[in-house]
Formats: sequence, C-alpha cells, structure tokens
Amino acid sequence: MIHSKIYQVKKIGLGCLSVMAKPVSGEFVEQEFSDIAAQGVDCIVSLLELREANDIGLKLEQSLAEKNSIEFISFPIPDRGLPSSVSQFSDFTSKLHNDIVSGKHTVIHCRAGIGRTGLVSAGVLLHSGLNVAEAFKLVSQKRGTLVPDTQEQQDWLFSHYKRIISTPK
Repeated sequence: MIHSKIYQVKKIGLGCLSVMAKPVSGEFVEQEFSDIAAQGVDCIVSLLELREANDIGLKLEQSLAEKNSIEFISFPIPDRGLPSSVSQFSDFTSKLHNDIVSGKHTVIHCRAGIGRTGLVSAGVLLHSGLNVAEAFKLVSQKRGTLVPDTQEQQDWLFSHYKRIISTPK
C-alpha cells in the first residue's frame, strides 16, 4: 500500500509541526487516515480549495480525519497562490502555533506539500521566533525540497513578516 510521508519540521513546546503532500486518496484513503492517526497526529490542516479537494478524491477528508480522532481544519489557499488576507493568515498561524505549543502534533498539507504548505508552516515558525529566511530554510531541509513553490509566495511572507509576528499570542 502507498501512504503519504509525514515530515517532522520542528518540535515546538509540547507539540510538533509537520508537513506532508496530500493524503493518499482512492481505495486506500481510509487506511491512509488510520495510518496518519497511528503516527500521533492530532490535527490535520488542509490548504486545498473545496473544488480541488473534490477533484483529487479528498471530498471526505474531514469525516475521515474525525473518524480517526484527528481534528480537521480547512484554510483554503489557491494552488500556487497567496492567502486572501494578511490578518486572517496571521491569526490562523498564531492559533496553530499556540495549539502546537500546548501539545498538538499538527500536520499541514496542500496538494504537493511544497508551496502553500511551505508558506503556512513557515508562518507558524515565525511565531516561534524564527525569521522568514530561517523558517523557509528549516521547512525546505525537513521536506527535502525548496519551499515555497513560487517567488510570489516567498515575497509575500517577507513583505508581511512584521505584521504577522505582531499578532497577539
């Protein structure tokens, strides 16, 4: 059976930040979520848009996660795109950071686990004291490929860094 690899990025506080490509879909989708739970994941964050999730066979991702006692959070960002709001991104990444510090093992994914995933996971790391370059470097090292996917995604995080880290914890 094929299953998705979870890449542990950093232990933060009592929890852990991880990233992955989209969960395996199709005939092995139920086993995939059972395997994710068995790896100690408490929360899965999908950055897929609804239509994209449906197109790649993850229409039931939320129910499969919940069936395996995994919290499911959707924060859609267009493929190869940018978040629609800096303040929502900042609040969201701050919340994820706080949940991880409190003990959650959180895994973030988009389709390939590079662009949007790199952007959001780096955003979480900003709240733990890393700067943008350090955050992208760490995620890239742990993921085994350069993140994020586009120069626009990289530029976006650099240009909004100060606003993101000024979000109250």
